[in-house]
Amino acid sequence: MVELKQIQHFIAVAEELNFRRAAERLHITQPPLSQSIKALEDTMGVRLFDRNTRGVRLTKAGEVFLGQSRDLLRAAQKSVQAAKQAARGEVGELRIGYSASAIFSERFTKALAQLLAERPELELELCSGNALMQVAAVRSGDTDVALLRAGLREESLSGVSVCHLGDEPLYVILPPGHRLQARSSISLEELDGERLLLQPAVQRTFLRRQLEALADAAGVPLDCFLEVPDIGSTLCFVRAGIGLTILPASAASVAHNLVVRPLAEQEASQPLLMVYREGSPLSERLYELVDGRR
Repeated sequence: MVELKQIQHFIAVAEELNFRRAAERLHITQPPLSQSIKALEDTMGVRLFDRNTRGVRLTKAGEVFLGQSRDLLRAAQKSVQAAKQAARGEVGELRIGYSASAIFSERFTKALAQLLAERPELELELCSGNALMQVAAVRSGDTDVALLRAGLREESLSGVSVCHLGDEPLYVILPPGHRLQARSSISLEELDGERLLLQPAVQRTFLRRQLEALADAAGVPLDCFLEVPDIGSTLCFVRAGIGLTILPASAASVAHNLVVRPLAEQEASQPLLMVYREGSPLSERLYELVDGRR
């Protein structure tokens, strides 16, 4: 089998057309260089150089092999460089999971933008899903980082590293001209009878379960609602006057030209967490940026 060192030796001799100069260039002595070239020719079963008293020249086979050898050496050097970059977290793929509206966190997205600016060759893979599913994906290694809105018990977070990004208050989002827009805050009781736009129950999001718990505590039945699968469509429906919605602060911040008021209920806030795998240069660098480190 042809070795990469033999390829390097062949290229040096082919470019210098002199064994002595090629040996000096390679920082070796001439005898092992000659032996390396002979072993290469024996392995390939072809003569790469014509040698005579006037010097050295490439055979036809040698001329063809020189072009291929240069390509092979460049590819090998590129592969080594790519491996070193991957080990430093400069290239590769970062798999990010998120639950529902968590991805709207400006603190997270600004950190992610900085990471991409530092590592322009980095590829992202995004996957949405409920919090427990995302934690399990990080724990198993299927995902590198997950951004969650969830009040998870400590045992549910075993096997992953956690960065607490704080709590976000909940806001009621109304269309302009709504009867409640003059209020400084709005309670769930005041929303009784209004059509609420909620995340689908099958998604099992923390926000949906939290709103159901808050409504139950306030004695307000959630019997007039429409399930909408994504935030963009939800805000579009609010703007059209189809219904109202309740979202965390970061998601509410993109509700342009809509009326946004705090939800008055106590404990109407959501913990925001980033979970990640230790030992991954990309995950740990993203954590540093989210945590405000440089």
